[in-house]
Amino acid sequence: MKKEKDRGWVALVLAVVFVIVVIGTFSYLFRDRSETLVTASPGFGVVAIDPFDQEAGPIGTGKDSADWVSLRGEWSVAAGAAFVSDPAPLRNIAAIDAGPQASVKAAISGLGRCGLVANLVDERNYLSLVRIEKYGIWNLEQMVNGTSNRLATVVGSQGTALNASIEVQLPIVTASVGDQHVSVRIQDLTPGRSAGLFAADPEPSDCVFDDVVISRPN
Repeated sequence: MKKEKDRGWVALVLAVVFVIVVIGTFSYLFRDRSETLVTASPGFGVVAIDPFDQEAGPIGTGKDSADWVSLRGEWSVAAGAAFVSDPAPLRNIAAIDAGPQASVKAAISGLGRCGLVANLVDERNYLSLVRIEKYGIWNLEQMVNGTSNRLATVVGSQGTALNASIEVQLPIVTASVGDQHVSVRIQDLTPGRSAGLFAADPEPSDCVFDDVVISRPN
């Protein structure tokens, strides 16, 4: 029994160290360019910006932090970046209310199913852009009543740390990763009011986010 407890503590310590190392690497890759990241695209107005400069703790609790809500899983901030600190089963979402056609842009690091959510109505209805590391691609997906449907794929987007966005300007939705872009037309899409961060199994805690811009069309 004691050996099992010891192994449990070792695993916990290793997990914490891993998160710190990932966040440190992520901050190194993006920090010098962060000033150019925190702005909305032409045609969109900024609703909220968060570079996660708060002290370590739950997401959205810093003095100048954006008004985040952890919809699934518990999200935290440390070393200038956000991550899932206590994962929920299957998927994790942190979002900000932006009004209709809520859109998002962020710097993302991690090789798991890391990504973004936009036009979020609720936990069962939203758009997402998710890394599929096995194939070096990102899928733009639509969740409708809990069922996911792939709309398009952003290719040529390999790399540990990348800038990504979902821009909703109905009926057009544009997904971008690095310098690659894809746009789709979606008819009869219910305008969701929130947008934010997404991380899914198997290792959602490996996903790290920085320099988030929440926006909506002007």
